[in-house]
Amino acid sequence: MNQRKFFITIAWLLVVGALSAQNSGKHYDRIAFYNVENFFDILPDTVLDYNQYTPNGDHHWNLKRYNTKRNHIYKVIAALGGWQGVTIMGFAEIENRSILEDLVKNTPLKQMHYQIVHFESHDHRGIDVGIIYNPNRFTVLHAHKIPIVDTTDPSFHTRDILYIKGLIDGDTLHLFVNHWPSRYGGMMQTIPKRKLVAHILKRVVDSVSGINTQANILVMGDFNDNPDDESLQILEKGDKNHALIPLPWNMQYHLATGSLKHLTEWDVFDQMLVSESLKKRENSLGIQSNNYTIFDARFLLEKDEKNQGYTTNRTYRGFVYHGGFSDHLPVYLDIIKVIKREK
Repeated sequence: MNQRKFFITIAWLLVVGALSAQNSGKHYDRIAFYNVENFFDILPDTVLDYNQYTPNGDHHWNLKRYNTKRNHIYKVIAALGGWQGVTIMGFAEIENRSILEDLVKNTPLKQMHYQIVHFESHDHRGIDVGIIYNPNRFTVLHAHKIPIVDTTDPSFHTRDILYIKGLIDGDTLHLFVNHWPSRYGGMMQTIPKRKLVAHILKRVVDSVSGINTQANILVMGDFNDNPDDESLQILEKGDKNHALIPLPWNMQYHLATGSLKHLTEWDVFDQMLVSESLKKRENSLGIQSNNYTIFDARFLLEKDEKNQGYTTNRTYRGFVYHGGFSDHLPVYLDIIKVIKREK
């Protein structure tokens, strides 16, 4: 199927899916996260020194490449969402709000009328986190950014954590979208930075659960650490009313064994953690299964010529344009309405 036919088919599916969901009653809400690998516009940023993703930059980023990237991201959202579409899609490595507006207004996603939550951060490359959401399924009550400040190192800048409080099926969901400091410069050397973010996030999560011990909390993002690393363990500390539960992952097609690959090894940096009440379905919302899914569709992968199996189909390999999707795979889980039966 060529690209034009694919877009027409998916656009039709989006329209039919949206109508059928409204008419027949939707039984789950899909929440996803995707590190899209440096989704920049082509305009120079006069505030930052980092302008590699411009026509004159080291990556020779131009309008054709930008449009290809945008359409690739749309294709992922449409394929991942299936007939009913994605209710909330979180992103990492987006430059600004305008590219999300372009994504939801100038692709067939416009049929879903997605809205945006985004705040500018002080990352040295100018990349942020953000979400798009279906306002027919999710109502935003409040949103703000949680800045990451290192009092011992005023020069340190990274992505803020995005916090959104909203309603799904009449119940409140607290959502935290993360993109923790990378391992660039060495894994051991950068551990303290990720632990710093973990402690900041933990304090905010504890404040939410302190007000309501049965709060529905979902934490997702690219943590640049695996589930068994020390930074993630910080989020799991405390009693059941305050600790976050790391969800095991499931591969949708079993073509990969993680969410990104470094040399011969797959890592699981893209993760989802939930509160006890959401996992145990203690109130009117719950997760559909006890895991989240890594969306390892074949079109997001390519044969690994140097090692066995597959690797991610990236946009760039170093400074060489490759034309693929991202160096990460997206992840998702489904939220369901819990029907309480009287005893």
